[in-house]
Amino acid sequence: MKLDRRAFLRLAGATGVVLGCPPWLRGAHASEPFTGPYWVTIDAGGGWDPTMLCDPKGKATEDAVSPINNFMVDDILSVGPFQVAPVDGHQSFFERFRDQLLVINGIDAQTVSHETGNRHTWSGSTDPNVPALAALIAATSTPLPTLGFLSYGGYDRTAGLIAPTRIPDAGSISELAYPDRMSATDPESLLYPQSTLDRLQMARAQRLARQRQDADLPRVARAMDMLEKARSGDNELAELAIHLPEVIDNSSNRLKGQAEMAMAAFKAGVTVSANLSLGGFDTHDNHDSSQADALTTLLEGVAYVMDEAERQGIADKVIVLVGSEFGRTPYYNEDLGKDHWPITSMMLMGPGITGGRVIGGTDDEFLARTVDPVTLALDPSGVHITPAHINAALRELAGIADDPLVQPWGVGSSLPLLS
Repeated sequence: MKLDRRAFLRLAGATGVVLGCPPWLRGAHASEPFTGPYWVTIDAGGGWDPTMLCDPKGKATEDAVSPINNFMVDDILSVGPFQVAPVDGHQSFFERFRDQLLVINGIDAQTVSHETGNRHTWSGSTDPNVPALAALIAATSTPLPTLGFLSYGGYDRTAGLIAPTRIPDAGSISELAYPDRMSATDPESLLYPQSTLDRLQMARAQRLARQRQDADLPRVARAMDMLEKARSGDNELAELAIHLPEVIDNSSNRLKGQAEMAMAAFKAGVTVSANLSLGGFDTHDNHDSSQADALTTLLEGVAYVMDEAERQGIADKVIVLVGSEFGRTPYYNEDLGKDHWPITSMMLMGPGITGGRVIGGTDDEFLARTVDPVTLALDPSGVHITPAHINAALRELAGIADDPLVQPWGVGSSLPLLS
């Protein structure tokens, strides 16, 4: 993909590549790199089936009527504190991350609407105006990198607090980062002689200085700064390009390419949080095969996120949240699929999150069980865990619960879920 400078600027304007938090809400654009912690939300789009993942349900006999799943109870695997469905790749995933993972089962999403469930899971509210957790964390960051909130889908509403950055595929980043080169990988392949480029840069700087003198509004001056950064190779994209792997993963698992981009952006210090997304979970027909394939791809992608984090030397600073808008019904429909069900799960790991634990649960009919709000032990007189509880706890972990930007978007009280 080859883009000239004008094409780059059009792309930047359309995607938010060079947009950040409004200056009247937060300080000026950061000149120093962000050093973590880094937040990754991974959305299993369409509504996954926890009974085929981390809250497995099997049938007791071969001739069971209306089974939740077609595998046997005796085939369910135990990995430390976790019960794991007998699906390809699941056992190895839980064995690798058994000491890091926190699994929360029996979450009541309180909806079977894709849009509402997605919003509830990733913001803690069904209010369509509430920003995503990842957006709030990025918007309240100090320093605030220009590419603070990277999004590949899922719920990424920001309420104007920060611009979501939607960068194209990793293979095109170098082309965008070095607009004055004919070949991004060859520093000598300049479009113009270096002396000409030096004169152009001087002319731009002089013009910018004149324009700043006439700028009455701070945001106008800041926009001029951002435009100048976009026109030069000395920008966040150049920093990001340095840390991308030499060989980009173009496999069918789209999470891998997203992981490479996100981890490179974290390592470069230009991003605070990243939304990653994978579809294929809305399995209204051919459920067993399609859901199993999607779950296997998901776990491969989550593992690859951590592989890339380790390769970049930032694994101890990465917080990973994996979830979906709701679950699937505890029975099959006439097309051998499963429909929408309000009960779901989440998987979390990273600094500040005590792993090797399972919180919450469901009964044999895949209905949420309640927990004691203090001990979190299963308790028939306790409370249902909701996405609001989880988001409130994550806001506390991020240290943003009392931030003035966050307070208008309250989600209620938290539960002691993370430690």
